[in-house]
Amino acid sequence: MSFSWRNIRVVFLLQVAIASLVVLLCMLGLAAAYGQLPFAGPVLAAILVALGAIAAATWLGYRATKRMLAPVHWLLREVSRWDPARPDTHVFAPERIPPGLQGDARKLADALHGLGSRVDACVARERDFTRDASHELRTPLTVIRMAADLMAHDDGLSERSRRSLARIQAANASMEALMEALLLLARDEQVPLETEDFPARDIVEHAVARLRDELEGKPVDLQVEYAADPVLHAPPRVLGVMLGNLLSNAARFTDAGSIRVRLGHDRLEVEDTGIGMDAALLARAFEPFQRGDGGQGGPGLGLSIAHRLGQRCGWPLQLESTPGVGTRAAILFGASTQDL
Repeated sequence: MSFSWRNIRVVFLLQVAIASLVVLLCMLGLAAAYGQLPFAGPVLAAILVALGAIAAATWLGYRATKRMLAPVHWLLREVSRWDPARPDTHVFAPERIPPGLQGDARKLADALHGLGSRVDACVARERDFTRDASHELRTPLTVIRMAADLMAHDDGLSERSRRSLARIQAANASMEALMEALLLLARDEQVPLETEDFPARDIVEHAVARLRDELEGKPVDLQVEYAADPVLHAPPRVLGVMLGNLLSNAARFTDAGSIRVRLGHDRLEVEDTGIGMDAALLARAFEPFQRGDGGQGGPGLGLSIAHRLGQRCGWPLQLESTPGVGTRAAILFGASTQDL
C-alpha cells in the first residue's frame, strides 16, 4: 500500500477512534445519570451497536474514497516512473488506459498523452532539421575546402592573399567541425558515440593557432600553458568545437589585456580579461541566443552548443565571471583521462 493510501487509512482510523470514544463517553454518561451499571446489558448492547455502525460507515467511506482516488493514484504512479530526460507518455495512449479511468482523470491522461506526442514530434523535427541542414551544408563546405587547397598551391599569390586564404581555410575547418558537432547533437542519445584516443594538446595547439589570426592587430596577449598532456577518449572534433567557441568568445569580448589557455590533467581552462558578465547574464549563459555585448557579437549559440556537447560527452562546462574583470571557463574531463 502506497504512502498516500496509508495516510487516508490513518485518517479514517482516527475518525473511528474519536467517534467511538465520543459515543462511549456519552453512553457512560447516560448510564451514570440514570443510575444503571456502565456495562449492563442494554447499555453494553447500545454501545456495541453504535460502535459497529460507526465502523461500518467509516469502512464504506474509506472504500468509496479509495475507489474515487484510484484513477488519480494510477496517474501519479505512472508519472513517477518517467525518466525526466525521456518521459514515456505512450502509457497514456487510449488503448492502454484502464477501463475504470473516467471523468477528469481520463481528461488529464488524454492531455498528458497529447502533450507528450507534441513534444516527441517537436524533438523529432528538430533532430531531423539539424541532421538534414548539416548534411546539406557539408557539400558547399567541401567545395570551399577543395578550392582553397588548390589556391594554396598557386605560387603567384601575394603574402596578403595567402593570409586571407589561411583565414578562409580556418573558418571552413571551424564550420566543418561545427557541422559534425550538430550532427552529434542530433543523434539519438542511445546511439553510442564514435570515440577514439587522442592527445588533447593537439586540439589545443590547432585552436590556439586559429585564435592568433583573430587577435591580429588587437592589444591582447595570448598565453598558453601545458601543465599536463592528457589523452582523452571521445570524438576529437567535439573538444575542438567546444574550445573554439570558448576562444572565440574570449577574443570577441576582450579588447585589451590577455587571454590565457591552460591544459591540465583533468580540465582545460580559458581565462580572459574582457568585459565579463553579471550574475543575471551568467545564470542564462548556456541558453541559446544569449549575448553579453548588447547584440553586437555572434548569434549567441557558442556557449549553448559547447554546454550541450559537454553534457553529451560527460565534460561539464563551468563558468565564472565578474563584470569589468573577465571570465574563466573550464571544460572538466573527469577521471577518464591518462597522461602521455
